[in-house]
Amino acid sequence: MKKQLLAIAISGLAAFASAQSIYEPTRSAEAQGMSLVGWGSGTIAESDEVVQEGGNSIRISSRNFFQGGKIMFTNPVDLSGAVTQKENLIRFSINIPDGSASASGGAGGRGGAQGGEGEGGGAMGGLGAPGSGGRSGGGQAGPALQSIAATKIRVVITTTDGKHAEAYLDLTTSLKDPSGWMNVGIPLVAINGFAASNQQVKSIAISSDSTATIYLGGANVIKDGTPVFAEPNVRELNLAFGDEFTFAAAGSAGATPVKFLWDFDAADGISADAEGQTVKRRFRKDGTFTVTLTAVDIYGLKQPYRTTIQVIVNP
Repeated sequence: MKKQLLAIAISGLAAFASAQSIYEPTRSAEAQGMSLVGWGSGTIAESDEVVQEGGNSIRISSRNFFQGGKIMFTNPVDLSGAVTQKENLIRFSINIPDGSASASGGAGGRGGAQGGEGEGGGAMGGLGAPGSGGRSGGGQAGPALQSIAATKIRVVITTTDGKHAEAYLDLTTSLKDPSGWMNVGIPLVAINGFAASNQQVKSIAISSDSTATIYLGGANVIKDGTPVFAEPNVRELNLAFGDEFTFAAAGSAGATPVKFLWDFDAADGISADAEGQTVKRRFRKDGTFTVTLTAVDIYGLKQPYRTTIQVIVNP
């Protein structure tokens, strides 16, 4: 199942139509007019330790949603044209190595107040001043971090009109390539607070829900045409009356997360009896049942994928 899904994910890359680059790993951050600034006690720096393509990536060390790194743009990135099309999403190429990962290199730039953000709402309070004269890769070496399995990435976008928009990227259903890279994204129209801004991006802050070192291998705005696909852990099942079974699924919707819906008896119509990547079910009567798995992208922009499992419950 994993090999089939990986093949689907790799072939699906052809369905990404490039629209606009935000960060390219083939050029240095400085050459792209970027400064890298630590946020809270997090650190950020250019790195050649883990790369997807080209010779660079951006390494961000985070301990929680309020500590990480900020990418500051000398020339604001204009996304006002891209946000008018609901199919356009901002896609991040992410790699979070397992186990201990070095966070040396320090936060780019010097000085600058890096205050935490306030809670609530679309305008998430102040991110704090970005610091002056920051250059990527500067500063002292930071401490090594012992990575924990991060499940979400927080992205805070600040625009030139002083507004903050944020998104939480779910990593739990994202497929990794053989080198550990995954593409995660969110439609621009789904970013909380972004439509109310002038869409002129001044900075992007990135953090995680747990202690982790995050490598950013690229960021761009794309039109994602990758279809939704899912595969269950079984296709046919023979159970005894009263047995409990754990149904599981893996799937992909390109750069957007997948939601899995389960119906356990097609005879009474297809509805969502349960939701989740793994669900448990105990069949209380004997007979033959058709279990239906439906996979959808969480933003509802793509055609859902549906497949079935035949279950025989013996008396």
